[in-house]
This record gives sequence, C-alpha cells and structure tokens, in this order.
Amino acid sequence: MAHADLTAVDAPPPVPDVVEIDPGALSVRMSPNELRQLKAETGRNLGDLLGEDGDDADRLQTTVWLQLRRDGIVVPWDRCGDIAIEFVASSPDPTNGGSTTA
Repeated sequence: MAHADLTAVDAPPPVPDVVEIDPGALSVRMSPNELRQLKAETGRNLGDLLGEDGDDADRLQTTVWLQLRRDGIVVPWDRCGDIAIEFVASSPDPTNGGSTTA
C-alpha cells in the first residue's frame, strides 16, 4: 500500500474584527485585477464606491476590503461590512532630522 505525501496546508489568516488604518499612509492604489475582483464582488465600479456620490459606508467597506487583501487576507465584500476601522496615526520617525527641542 502506497503512502500519500502529506503536506501541511497553511490555514488562511483569521478574519480580524478591526482593521487598523494609518490615515497618513492611506492609499487607494489598486491593480487592474483588484479592480476587476472588486467589481465582480460588488457589481459596482470604483467610482461608484468611492466617488463624490458614494456612500460613507461603501467608502469604509472598500478601505477594509483593500487593506485586508494587502495584508494577505481575502474576505468577501459582504463580510468586510462587519469589520470596524480604527484610524491610528503612526509614530513620528525620530530619524527625520526634525528638532527635538520644544
């Protein structure tokens, strides 16, 4: 009887309850494939979701969807609506040469 090769399969990362976003580093850059996937999941294009006539909830949900994908976590669009955003500012870079005196 032959033994099958057993290989460890990496489990997908857990879906967080909160996504931390640094407003100073927020970027809506997207690849064409990400745009296609977003449209396939939502039935809407990026302009509809983020544009001037867009809804605040859709803007936040799009931000969550995109951030999670960049973190390597693929979550369906509908589930992204249940994940909160916490805006956190990153610490200033002490090596930027700015003055340390008050």
